[in-house]
Amino acid sequence: MVEHILLSPRSTAPCYRRKHQVDGLGYNDSIVECTDPENAMRLTLLIVITSLLLSACAAVDDSKKSITIDKALWKYERAIRWADFGTANSLRRLEDTAAHSPDPEILQHIKITSYNIINRTATEDHAEIRLAVEIVYYNDNSMKLATIIDNQVWKYDPAIKDWYITTPLPPFK
Repeated sequence: MVEHILLSPRSTAPCYRRKHQVDGLGYNDSIVECTDPENAMRLTLLIVITSLLLSACAAVDDSKKSITIDKALWKYERAIRWADFGTANSLRRLEDTAAHSPDPEILQHIKITSYNIINRTATEDHAEIRLAVEIVYYNDNSMKLATIIDNQVWKYDPAIKDWYITTPLPPFK
């Protein structure tokens, strides 16, 4: 084994390059070892910064989910408040095929007076959100005020990076 002492261009600390003889055919360079503490500090700093950046990427992904759920909930709430049930329906992807929507004839006479989220829970991975929404409405045929609690389940679709509701429209009567 042959050992060469080199000087690091940035400091006066020596670096060692070790060469090993390979089957009598010549020498093979191996790793350069530097005893420079400044290089060790740079390496440690690089590792710390890399790990922080990776964890920040996960936080940004959760932040984007949070922004998109807020937009989806706002769009759905606005559609329900203004009795735009076609738009509200466009945000749905029913998982329970037995669930059905209210009769379109009834929906034409529904007027919403209040839409309040009273409970919001999310799964640990923030891929599903459950809402309990109090909706106060009246049917303009009967002019009677009614209140219902609409239990909504929202899920995140990573393929389209957006949210959809899995429950049917509220059971207006």
